[in-house]
Amino acid sequence: MNRVFTCGPASEAAATLSLIASRADALRLNIAHMTTEKLQQWLDRLVELRRRENLGFRIVLDLQGAKVRIGRLPEVASLPETVGIFYGETSESPGMIPVPTQSVFEKTEIGDHLLLNDRRVILRVTGRAGGRLQAAVEKNGPLSSGKGLNSPDRVFEMARVTEHDAAAIALSKEISDLDYAVSFVADGSESRLFRPLVGVSHRLIAKIEQRAAFSHLAAIDAVFDEFWLCRGDLGAEAGLRKLGAWQADFVKALTGLKKPCLLAGEVLGSMTALPNPSRAEIVQLYDAIQAGFTGFVLSDETACGTQVAAVMHFIDYFFADDQS
Repeated sequence: MNRVFTCGPASEAAATLSLIASRADALRLNIAHMTTEKLQQWLDRLVELRRRENLGFRIVLDLQGAKVRIGRLPEVASLPETVGIFYGETSESPGMIPVPTQSVFEKTEIGDHLLLNDRRVILRVTGRAGGRLQAAVEKNGPLSSGKGLNSPDRVFEMARVTEHDAAAIALSKEISDLDYAVSFVADGSESRLFRPLVGVSHRLIAKIEQRAAFSHLAAIDAVFDEFWLCRGDLGAEAGLRKLGAWQADFVKALTGLKKPCLLAGEVLGSMTALPNPSRAEIVQLYDAIQAGFTGFVLSDETACGTQVAAVMHFIDYFFADDQS
């Protein structure tokens, strides 16, 4: 069973990092939330941790690829009733949301919906003035820097290697046992962009985060080394009512795929704040393993949650008989 745990503020303490590393097959770094300097610090720590404690975990760098994210702004529990959206990196006001991706402004039309933070926030575009978009907040919720932005109405970015991705690859490609996860893989062609940069000694992971990829799973299987079914952005596109059906469609395809497939996105989501998982999460995890998923990815549970030690205790308990 392949267990991938995400590093973040909740796992920075030396004792906590050692705890999750001792149970991990891989530790994930989401570079979208890191400066190059911060990424270097994490890489140095993880390489030294492997050496010092003689651990065999792999390191996974989660690259942005075609994923669009907002810029930096104050963290809030909810937004004003109306907001502005502008091209830029930083905002001091939660009522003005920065987006450092020009195609969002080129392609968005009045009436479009913009989904932020895995659909926790839904905006409806109501106007445009001076290059900025105005939007009504149809669903309010928490928002902070670097959260994903997508739309059921538009595809903002085609496959690409961002400057930040290229810098992260250059920084890390000499490290052994290190993989790269590519966001928003659509048809497998993304491999032609990333493989020449990472080389043949590193594995490429395809993050399945959009419905379009379901029609190209065989092609993706041929050129990537692993799949992650990522239900955060996939759920934002599907909506909660359809997400179960979309996951079921992916499960039907599992037997025809040769590469390992991991489940990601709130696998133990309640344990971000609570010391025990819900019964629904336990049953769903069991069902996923029985269906053919070969592992799972924990994100907020180990990156920013308050119950990291409890999560590891549950992993020990749940997989007590697992010898894989």
